[in-house]
Amino acid sequence: MSAPLTAIRTISTSVRAEFARLVSSRMAVLALVALMTIPVVYGGLYLWGNKDPYGSLDKVPAAIVVADEGATVDGAKQNYGRDAADTLLDGKKFAWHEVSAVAASRGVQNGTYDFAVEFPASFSSDIASASGDAPVPARLGLLTNDTNSYLSTTIATQATTTVRAAIVEKVGRAATLQLLDGVQSLRDGLSDAADGAQQLSDGAHSASDGATELSDGASSAADGAAQLATGAAAADAGAGSLASGTAQLSTGASSLSSGLQTLKSSTTDLPMQAQTLAAGAHRIAGGVTTLHGAATDAESSLAAALATSDIPADQQAVLLAKVGALAVATGDGSQLATGTQALDAGAAKLAASAPALQAAIGQAADGAAAVASGAQSAATGAATLKDGTAKLSSGATALKSGTAELASGASTLADGTTQLADGADTLHGELVDGVAKTPSKTDAQRSATADAVADPVAVKQTAQSEAQNYGAGLAPFFISLAAWIGIYALFLLVRPLSRRALTAVRRPVATALAGWATPALLGVVQMIGLFLVLAGPLGLSIAHPVQLLGFMALVSVTYAAIVLALNVWLGSVGQFLGLVLMVVQLVTAGGTFPWQTLPAPLAALHQALPMAHAVDGIRALVYGGGSAGLSSALITLLIWLAVSLLASIAGAAKQSRFRTLRELRPSPIGG
Repeated sequence: MSAPLTAIRTISTSVRAEFARLVSSRMAVLALVALMTIPVVYGGLYLWGNKDPYGSLDKVPAAIVVADEGATVDGAKQNYGRDAADTLLDGKKFAWHEVSAVAASRGVQNGTYDFAVEFPASFSSDIASASGDAPVPARLGLLTNDTNSYLSTTIATQATTTVRAAIVEKVGRAATLQLLDGVQSLRDGLSDAADGAQQLSDGAHSASDGATELSDGASSAADGAAQLATGAAAADAGAGSLASGTAQLSTGASSLSSGLQTLKSSTTDLPMQAQTLAAGAHRIAGGVTTLHGAATDAESSLAAALATSDIPADQQAVLLAKVGALAVATGDGSQLATGTQALDAGAAKLAASAPALQAAIGQAADGAAAVASGAQSAATGAATLKDGTAKLSSGATALKSGTAELASGASTLADGTTQLADGADTLHGELVDGVAKTPSKTDAQRSATADAVADPVAVKQTAQSEAQNYGAGLAPFFISLAAWIGIYALFLLVRPLSRRALTAVRRPVATALAGWATPALLGVVQMIGLFLVLAGPLGLSIAHPVQLLGFMALVSVTYAAIVLALNVWLGSVGQFLGLVLMVVQLVTAGGTFPWQTLPAPLAALHQALPMAHAVDGIRALVYGGGSAGLSSALITLLIWLAVSLLASIAGAAKQSRFRTLRELRPSPIGG
């Protein structure tokens, strides 16, 4: 018979013999069954108890204290603490109890409540202060006691962080919405301002045109005012001359009127005297001497009278000439008669013309008085005219200066309004650009924007593989741990090597493989039982169930080889080291926290020990996802399996060379 067949037969015989020994009595069967159920009990109960602890947080007692006094925000009363507390109470994630601060503190201390959340009195006012000049951070109180439960403290911290985030989102949304409303109002204002700037621009252009026309008109007015000032000055000079002349005219007219009045008074008796003269002329013939003397006397009297009268000199000359002629005539006989006749005729004419002369002198006196009165009025008017022309000249000069300033100001105004029009155009353009750059949103759009700003980052989780719950997340670790515990427990009953086989058969390879096959087969049965519990009652969602069962079997047989090697080489000490190795792997496997968080020495062990790779492989098969971790786990476990079996064979070979009768006695552990 060939060596392989002989080895197989030896292995088969040894395995059957070991199984027969394990069920040789009722107590042995009970012990075997008890040990076989250890992985199911350990792994199943632990995963059942931790299947979904977060789904039962509503049973965790917690206190909530609302001392918030509220605040007035934009004219409305707000109580953020009360609102947040109501949200927590309505959410029922914990078994909330709204109590006073004293009751909450006492309850957390004595374990009535696992933790307490407190909204202080200034909570709302502190939140509202963010929009003021002295913002104060609002504080949310969290009272914990790790004596009650450390995990409750951790969960409470996460819960308050969530509450804080919700409040921040709510307040941030309100603030953002207010800001967006302000921006919309600003945009509306900018639009109105742009319209106003357009109107201003139009008005400024009109004003510029008007100012230009005003400047032109003011320049013309200044020229006219200059001419007016020149004419007014000339008029003032002429009025001065007129006033002087009319004053002289008034003086002369007054003198003439006075002389004519005197003449009028002096010639009152002239008609009567002329009649008397005519009568006397007829009596001249009575005596030439007498006549001559009378004529001479008359001449003298007339000369004296005329000298004091106001009769014009030419008339006086005429009268004196005639009277002189009479005197001459009376002095010469021949001439006397002639003269007498002439005198008689002249006297008659004088008598005839004397009334008319007197009337003419009266009229002349009246006319002279009227002329004097008119001349006085003319002088007064000329003086008034002089005052008026002086004022006119002064006003025209001031008007000339004012219109010159007006022309200068109008020119400046025209330049200014032109600049104003240019500035208004620029302002309108900038405002239009500002309106275009300022977003315009509807109420719904502003509300959506406020939501996005308040919660700007939404996590889009794309799970390449996903555990269905907390228990499923721990399952890979506890499956691996349960497999080790199950194998370790089996070696409390199963003999690592059959000493009789070593002594009788002398086949260390077959003996070692037979020593490994028995616990390996039992370990596979354990994994089947654990798999059925996980997939059945616990409802674990498994991405690759068949592959998982095969991998669990590989993990179990690998652990069996490792514990076997320890037992073969070290005996009872090796069995104890199997327990120590389990504890070490319990820490280094990275089943709960990422292995990268381990201290450096333990992290190095993570890479070397098999349980860590078993956890990685089970994760890949339970959750799905990439196969890189599974491939690495398979290679590592197969290496551990091969090395452990080789070590066991080497140990068996060593024992077969140094067997003694003492070694035939059963071992205290494992037989």
